[in-house]
Amino acid sequence: MKRVFAICFAVLIVVLAAVPAFAAKSDKNPSPTKPTEYNVVVHNNNGGTATYTTEVDEDGKHVTLVAHPKNGYKFKGWKINGKYILELGKLTDKEITILLQGDVEATPIYEKIGTSSTSSGSKVSINSGTTSPKTGDNSGLYFIIIFAAAFAVIAGAVGVKLAISKK
Repeated sequence: MKRVFAICFAVLIVVLAAVPAFAAKSDKNPSPTKPTEYNVVVHNNNGGTATYTTEVDEDGKHVTLVAHPKNGYKFKGWKINGKYILELGKLTDKEITILLQGDVEATPIYEKIGTSSTSSGSKVSINSGTTSPKTGDNSGLYFIIIFAAAFAVIAGAVGVKLAISKK
C-alpha cells in the first residue's frame, strides 16, 4: 500500500514539474513591425462639420477631433461609439484627443441657437468611453486544470488498486 502511494506521489511530482512547459504565456500584443490599424469614422450633420487628425506614436494611435458648428448653431458635445480612452479635454469640448483602442465612430452634436434641448424633449446621450480595467492573464488556470486532471488520474489508479487488492 505504501508503495502505491509513493508511486502516485512520484507521478504527481512529475506532472506538476511539467506544468510550466504547458502554461507558457501567449503574447497577445501585435508584432512591433506591423502597427495596429483602427478605422475612424466622423459623421457630420446639419449643424456643422467635424474634422480629425491622427498622430501615431509608440503608445498607439491618437486622434484629435475638432467640431466646427455652422452659423446659428452651437456645439453641445461628442457622441463616440467604440473603444477609446479620452486623453485630452472633455466630451463637451469642441476639440478633444482620444487614444484609439479599436474602431471608433464620432458624431458632433449641435444645437440651433435659440432652442433648448429640454424644451423640445430631446436628450443627448454621450458615451463616456470608459472601459473595464484589464485583468490578469489566465495562465494559472492551466495549472489548476492540469493539477485536477492529474489528481483524478492518480485517485482513480489508487481506487482501482485498492479494489483489486481487496478481492
